[in-house]
Amino acid sequence: MIKPKKKQQQNKMEQLIQNKRQEHLELLNQLEKLEIQQSTKEMQIIQTITQQQKKEHDIEIIAAPQLVSPKWLMNLKPNMTYECDVVTQEESELDQIVKHQLKEKIQKQKEMQQQAYLELINELDLQSKHHAYDEKVKEDFKCTYQYMSQGRLVSIDIKYYDFLKLNPQNYVNDTIINFFLRFIENDIFKNKSLFIYNTYFCTRLLSFHAEYKQIYTQYLQNNQMLQRWTKDNIFMKQYILFPLHLREHWAVIFVVNPLQVCEQLCNNNYQLSTDVNKNGYLIYFDSLLIQDQRIGIQIKFYLMHVYNLEHKRYSDDQIYEIVMRSTVPVHQPIVPRQTNLVDCGLYMLEYVERFLMNPYQILNNLEQDHLKWFPKVMIFIKRILIKKILNALSSGQKDYAIRYQENCRMIDQQFTDSNQYDYIDEQLLEQLQVPRLQFHLSEDYNYYYDVSPSVGV
Repeated sequence: MIKPKKKQQQNKMEQLIQNKRQEHLELLNQLEKLEIQQSTKEMQIIQTITQQQKKEHDIEIIAAPQLVSPKWLMNLKPNMTYECDVVTQEESELDQIVKHQLKEKIQKQKEMQQQAYLELINELDLQSKHHAYDEKVKEDFKCTYQYMSQGRLVSIDIKYYDFLKLNPQNYVNDTIINFFLRFIENDIFKNKSLFIYNTYFCTRLLSFHAEYKQIYTQYLQNNQMLQRWTKDNIFMKQYILFPLHLREHWAVIFVVNPLQVCEQLCNNNYQLSTDVNKNGYLIYFDSLLIQDQRIGIQIKFYLMHVYNLEHKRYSDDQIYEIVMRSTVPVHQPIVPRQTNLVDCGLYMLEYVERFLMNPYQILNNLEQDHLKWFPKVMIFIKRILIKKILNALSSGQKDYAIRYQENCRMIDQQFTDSNQYDYIDEQLLEQLQVPRLQFHLSEDYNYYYDVSPSVGV
């Protein structure tokens, strides 16, 4: 028989065990509830991420058609962006010999042409009673060009190394590009409603990620620094110019009426004016006709952020969605094209100059090609004319330098033959189905090289 005291202890122990079991069950129930809650949260997060990805995917699809080019160019395959490489094909030994002979013949033609063009330019100098400066400069050459920008005096130093970039078969560098843009802005056109960005600014502005969200994230990281570069009110300007350095290639975007561009971005039901000159436009000039949707979209990001600094209407996420869902196109006219790998900078400068001479010529004919915008030889001549400007400025002969445009008009008058202008055989290009870069650079496919070297004065 169990003693009462021992029985009492046993009951107490059993009660403790029962209590522990109950606590354990309650703890298990709580853990189960927590797991269910956690699982529910994870499912909600997954659904949110999926919805966000779908939303971003939808936005990226919507963004695709924002670059507007002629249909025959847009439909060509394979398409070309700045990641594309030139496609090479195996060639027989005989093909290589024939191509080598063809290149030698073309090179001789070019040399004859260039000599004829030099004689023409010198003749024009004599007709204008200008001094024909010697293009051969010494290694200590230096030209300092000064201009006013955003209320302060800025200098660009062009040295011997930069001057050599104007020789044929050389890329022009940022120094030459920035100098010439400032020269025509301040001394040729003197247009107060024009704002030209620095090439270094545009390098900071652009990125080339594959996804738009990555592009926008990088843009936001640079945004504060980018805003410090611009002190003028760009929305008081009629034209904004972005010279773009795109992975060993130069191109340019003009923004026409930037305030209207932002209003159109914010309101897809914006009523366009019947006067084309009062609407907002983004116009993209590229001498290789490369199509890359990302370029114009990044310009829109920047414009909307500058616009929002004053209006304070939108968050960063809202600006992203506004730009990606906008129906404001980036027009890409068909313009004279380069047929080598080094002249893109000269073409870009020529596009800028020709546009500023007569912007309405482009605005009123956005859907047409502009292959006869300027004679092909103008690109070779432009190297020489910029050299003459630099020589004149370094010698204190600014009067000669600012008569540059008069020389250009006289040169234009010498080239009236249709063979002196660009031509694209659309049917041939479509039949060949070769990458456009290969088509541009191949002597077999274009007519740039089949030009008579005889030039009359």
